[in-house]
Amino acid sequence: MRKIIYCFVVSICILGVLPVFGAPINVIPYPMKVVQGDGYFMVSPDTKVVFDENLQPVEGFYSEILEIALGVPLTKKKGGKNLIVLRVDKRFGLPEEGYKINITAEKVEIVSSSCKGAFYGIQSLNQLILKDSKTGSVKLPVVMIEDYPRFNWRGCMLDVSRTFMDKKLLMRYIDLMASYKLNVLHLHLIDDQGWRIEIKRYPRLTSVGSKYETEFNEMGGYYTQDEIREIVQYASLRNITIVPEFELPGHECAAIASYPELSCRGIRPKIHPYFMGDQIHKEIFCAGKPEVYDFIYNVLDEILELFPSRYIHIGGDEAPKSEWHKCDYCQKVIRENGLENEEELQSYFVRKIGKYIQEKGRELIGWDEIIDGGKLGGDEIIMYWRGWKAKEVEKVAQQGFRIISSPNIYCYFDYNYESIDTKKVYFYEPIPVGTSDEVAQNYIGVQANFWSHIDRSENRIDQQLFPRLFALSEIAWSRAQNKDWKRFKKIAKIHSEKQRENQVNCYYDKSVYNPD
Repeated sequence: MRKIIYCFVVSICILGVLPVFGAPINVIPYPMKVVQGDGYFMVSPDTKVVFDENLQPVEGFYSEILEIALGVPLTKKKGGKNLIVLRVDKRFGLPEEGYKINITAEKVEIVSSSCKGAFYGIQSLNQLILKDSKTGSVKLPVVMIEDYPRFNWRGCMLDVSRTFMDKKLLMRYIDLMASYKLNVLHLHLIDDQGWRIEIKRYPRLTSVGSKYETEFNEMGGYYTQDEIREIVQYASLRNITIVPEFELPGHECAAIASYPELSCRGIRPKIHPYFMGDQIHKEIFCAGKPEVYDFIYNVLDEILELFPSRYIHIGGDEAPKSEWHKCDYCQKVIRENGLENEEELQSYFVRKIGKYIQEKGRELIGWDEIIDGGKLGGDEIIMYWRGWKAKEVEKVAQQGFRIISSPNIYCYFDYNYESIDTKKVYFYEPIPVGTSDEVAQNYIGVQANFWSHIDRSENRIDQQLFPRLFALSEIAWSRAQNKDWKRFKKIAKIHSEKQRENQVNCYYDKSVYNPD
């Protein structure tokens, strides 16, 4: 068990030692309801932790998290005082991820309706811990918190195709995401720069597609299926769903280099680092060859077996159509299906893949380009990235499409801080003002995206994510009316400082540190 939670412990310890300012509530994302009292619950070697039977599957994991965060071994004797109690009680009507914390001088109680809610209660409790560096005392402020998330999808995308991130690094970011109650890691596994997942039926995808041409003298890399299973399990314990992206029909240089017959012309392209060739390759999957669909279905079968996620991302962005214009196979599909142009051909392509995904009991997500052909079924989920034209997005939501808000002008964390600082992220509102309650339900979440073509080392990735990810987590979790920039920036500064002390290279963002 200690090996399983090692990386997670690193992240919670980051937040477990905060300066004492008279019982501050330094919690990110800030809870829905906070009622602060006087006094403290003092933690000691006599402190007991009690789990009810509903939490038995996670009792060992959660107990060890608490022990390391509090810095004392917790006994499990029932009764008496100085208790930390975790229980599931559905009578409170809390949503699945909701929780209540009630801290008095004698007892700490976390109540939830599920293991997930208990987990998030523990995250908030960890951020409330006050340790005195001189005396070594550990205490928790007297407070009552009631909390549950605004959005079900609270995501971060990591691009592991353009720059491969090994298993250890992914687990580190999973821990950090969990600390801030994010619950979706979107893995961009496939792009022109590399195919990063083992597919047993097509071994050339990794023996060829995961490597740059030797002339570029740069390493590639990929995840074995066993590594993927380990990462998925690790994330699941921390209530994070990993959503894989199988990019198509464009951004497929690595796949076509491995199997050139998947393209329209059958010519093998070179796999190269992002800035050492075409940034968007014209080679894409042929939409008219039956064997291309067979390939996609076979790959999806292995991906679906590895990732239990309800959602499968199929990309769909930046797909140049010049090859389709000249391809007899593609033009035949256009004629036989009464399509007007190549944009409608992409809609045909997406619907065909979407039907297969649905038959497997999953749901399709695509970048917002997939709506351009105008021939979708309406059950696809649209991840918006191209700017943020709120009225245009709302029209799509009014048609019944579900929306994940991820606009590049607010949520692209590979952009520099001069373009998007933490304050700009914090003031982004995913649901346009005036949206009806009915339509607002189609906005299912918000996500930050990190593309790894520029900042490629761990330290550089850290500073691109933090402190902006603090703001994203509060957008995703907290109600819009509860947001408070002055309060947030004070807490974000504390978290930023503790992150740096613990080897997370948090950027010194002027919008957080400078007075308004």
